[in-house]
Amino acid sequence: MRATRSSWKCLPPPEATAPLGFDAVFTDAEAEQLMLGLVPERMEDKWFIYGEDGWLRFHRSWSGALIYALRLDGSPDGVRVAESWVNRDPEQYAATDVAYDRALVRFLIDAFLLRKPGVRFPMPQDAAGAPDGVVQHALVGRAYPERGSGDR
Repeated sequence: MRATRSSWKCLPPPEATAPLGFDAVFTDAEAEQLMLGLVPERMEDKWFIYGEDGWLRFHRSWSGALIYALRLDGSPDGVRVAESWVNRDPEQYAATDVAYDRALVRFLIDAFLLRKPGVRFPMPQDAAGAPDGVVQHALVGRAYPERGSGDR
């Protein structure tokens, strides 16, 4: 079933955004799968994702805040991310590490939308020493093997 704006609580786009610089190309089949989105099923599911008007929107499920947006556009190589931004309203999203934001978006796409096997959760630089699973539970709510900053 395809997720739509009305599938879950979602706030309008924030006024404060910054370029995300997320670069990716997807096959037509992958792009179709992305646009199906993701509707939270349990309390611990932290993301609501849906596609609309060529944009893939990533909302936090509890607050409804729109954190990431990717505009998808057809290209000779497939479907590419033509534009992307991240929420920079500190009332809605306090993170400021754009490199980590890109890694988290890649994880959300690969693990949740494309359901690729073996996807590892990217640990933020400032999470060194955090007990196993705590950071990923806070950010995505599901258990995945973690990847530290030194892992590739």
